Amino acid sequence: MRFIFVFCVWCITVTNVYAQNHATIKAVVVDSLNRQPIPLATVSILRLKDTTLVSYTTTDINGVFTLRNLKEEPLVLLISHVGYRSLHVNIDLKKNEVIDLGQLYLNERILQEVIVRGEGIPVIIKKDTIEFDAEAFKTRPNAVVEDLLKKLPGVQVYHDGRITINGKEISKIKVDGKDFFAIDPKIATRNLEADMIAKIQVYDDHEKDPDRLVSDYETKKIINLKFKKAFAKGSLSKFIAAGGSQERYDANVFYGLFEKKLQIAVNANSNNLSGTGIFSDDNQTSNIYGGQSSKVKSTTGTFHFDNSFGKTLKINGDYQYLKQVTDNNSTGYLQQFIGDATLNTKSVNVQHQAQNSQSLALRVEWDPDSTSIIKYEPIFAYNYTTHNNSAAGVSTNNFLLLLNNNSSTDYGSGSDVQFHHDLSYYHKLRKKYASVSISNVINIHPQNGHNFTTNDLISYVATLQSDTLHRLAKTTNINNSEALTVGLYYPINKELSTNIAISGTHERNAGDLLTYDQNFKTGLYTIFLQDQSSNLFRDNWQQFISADFTWLFSPKNSLKVGLSAQWQQINNHFSSYMADLNQYLFYLLPSVELRLNRIAFNYGKEIMQAAIDDLRPISIVYSPLYTFVGNPNLKPTSVHHWGVNYYDYNSQSQISLNMSSNITVESNTIIKKRMVSAEGLEVSTPVNRNGRFSINFNFFVGKNFKKINKWQINATTGANVVAGHNLFNVNGNDGYQNTTAISATEELKVNWNDMLEIRSGYNVNYSITRYQLVNLKNSGYTMQRALLSLNVFLPQKYTWGINDAYSFNPLVASGFRRYSNLVSLSVARHIQKKDKGELRITCYDLLNQSINSIHFASENTINDTQYQPIKRYFLLTYTYRFNNFGH
Repeated sequence: MRFIFVFCVWCITVTNVYAQNHATIKAVVVDSLNRQPIPLATVSILRLKDTTLVSYTTTDINGVFTLRNLKEEPLVLLISHVGYRSLHVNIDLKKNEVIDLGQLYLNERILQEVIVRGEGIPVIIKKDTIEFDAEAFKTRPNAVVEDLLKKLPGVQVYHDGRITINGKEISKIKVDGKDFFAIDPKIATRNLEADMIAKIQVYDDHEKDPDRLVSDYETKKIINLKFKKAFAKGSLSKFIAAGGSQERYDANVFYGLFEKKLQIAVNANSNNLSGTGIFSDDNQTSNIYGGQSSKVKSTTGTFHFDNSFGKTLKINGDYQYLKQVTDNNSTGYLQQFIGDATLNTKSVNVQHQAQNSQSLALRVEWDPDSTSIIKYEPIFAYNYTTHNNSAAGVSTNNFLLLLNNNSSTDYGSGSDVQFHHDLSYYHKLRKKYASVSISNVINIHPQNGHNFTTNDLISYVATLQSDTLHRLAKTTNINNSEALTVGLYYPINKELSTNIAISGTHERNAGDLLTYDQNFKTGLYTIFLQDQSSNLFRDNWQQFISADFTWLFSPKNSLKVGLSAQWQQINNHFSSYMADLNQYLFYLLPSVELRLNRIAFNYGKEIMQAAIDDLRPISIVYSPLYTFVGNPNLKPTSVHHWGVNYYDYNSQSQISLNMSSNITVESNTIIKKRMVSAEGLEVSTPVNRNGRFSINFNFFVGKNFKKINKWQINATTGANVVAGHNLFNVNGNDGYQNTTAISATEELKVNWNDMLEIRSGYNVNYSITRYQLVNLKNSGYTMQRALLSLNVFLPQKYTWGINDAYSFNPLVASGFRRYSNLVSLSVARHIQKKDKGELRITCYDLLNQSINSIHFASENTINDTQYQPIKRYFLLTYTYRFNNFGH
């Protein structure tokens, strides 16, 4: 632990030394004919000896640019803009020198032009699109797209495959303008080879927001990979087979066929590694800090296709198959504070679940002309699950050594089918930027299942009787909804625009619960329990009329004010022998958004209806120790949201900064009013309370340091603060739980000449809980995690890897381990022609210390859970890649 901490500090110190200011270049870019400044020209700095990209920026509205922190060495200044000839200027920088090039003319007057034949422009900015030339970012042989993306300025690639660009998450990966495995971008980034890519385009995702009404800070990015001509037609394949100790295995097959208008790809994987494949490059998600809680055996298959029919019709689809078995074994320790008594429950839990699901998602787009777009996106899904769980617990309190023994089993199965349909029409009107849109959404989701529960309670106190419960619950649920929305976007003038929408929705939630007790004479579940059964359905009709007005008082500053009128007619039906609950409601919901350059302030209000399960006026006995009582008098919850967001990315310094803060205030919050005896018997009912609020603050900053000789360094810092004022009621006493949780993470990535990769990280989580109006003890603790990951790529075709993840939790239940030191090792060797094959030996959890413990406080309880994850194993993996293209 101490070594990792010292190493992190050392790495940060080194990066600060490298970040010291050096030389500066500035100039003004103008048109050679009319002598007018050229805004948004792309300015790049390349290293002369190998033409690698050092830094880039764009000119401002006055054609001015400044590039700082440049190292003393021979460089090439490259200026480009659509419609102009590129300008190359050789510059030999001196230490701390400031070079003012004055005015640089594009097109006719070219100063110190250097003709570099056969070399592309490393980065081009076209309006909101950034295009990188893949040839300017060198990768090692057989690298995949993920390795290439790590080289790009402003791009963060996390170990689990998530990608952010300039601080924003990506929504999808495209290949030559076509969606490619929209359900999982990792399939593209970890299977496509880097040397296939000619250009990487990055732009905002406005596919579902053609009028660009969504705020900048909420807009995600799209990556479009443009293939080299030699790879425009052909196929690519990858095969992985692995086996090891403890019957561990992993298998993965990828095949992609690429034609001019057609793309077909298949990806299949089967493994029982439960996300512990730290050194694997397939599409599974792994947690480098450890802490797995479940043992998972999964088989997945995905089929993707994309085809264009002429210039106006596109069809894209993904079929996905999943078969998964999850086992979760844990030990729990629960403390409940009830007056002067402390109820302690120790339990052992065994959970087993099997899931089998299939889904098909289609996307059809038809552009009949230049003004209209019609999209149809249906989704078909089927899911079947079985489960078999058991638990055994012993309860005591501080007055009695033993209260009761409680054992239970829970087994059954369930299935659900879902159809989702999204049809939209978008049409541009004759007035510039005006548009009308119509959308229809239908969702049909029937579910059914049966569940057998046994619960045996042996009580050792007179106030609580021993009991045995053997029960069958049959459920049938239908969740259907339909919505129709018509919208009009209309610019009144250059500064003022309006967006008006009218919509109607209908939701029907119906559920039958049939409950039976077992007849101990026959062993059959034939004793029908009417008071434990229900026939629920809710019809919820809603109508909305909303209008907002946006005043653009400068290109980067605006004010949006909106108001939505909402009508609701709700019919709640509980059973044939209970009266229906009908509600007729009307709300006015205001909204405000103020944007000042990169800062956005917003406010909104929403109404949350009580769940029909909470409204039903019956009591349900789930076990001898737990009874639920519904409350038909519940009121809807009103939620007020205030937020402020700041986002910025400086392409010249390669610093991305993202900050956001949100405040939520509720009225008529629905909480569970609990009556708990000192023996552990609990009765719970939902009630309304006022006063809950929460505050959330997020901070992220990322810095790509300019390449120093063969060193490439990246640092990120993130922090999250959550403060909540929560309500609870136990035994008739209203209490407040004030919880503050602070999490901070620092990560540093260092790459030397693609031969050495170092990743260090440190994460600290601080949590404190304080109480008001109740006599409960405050609690707080600090959990720390540290990481050191090292990969060495040797010229002799060997790759060595080590990953050390250490975690320490000082506040756990007696008998639980406080720390875990998860050390994993790997060695690989490239084999076969062109190094297309690889053999790898991996040891996961060398010290056999993997553990995962969770501690948290909630209301009058403290919960500790320790899971039994996968322990040490060895794995031998063979990987082979091959392709068949026309080059």
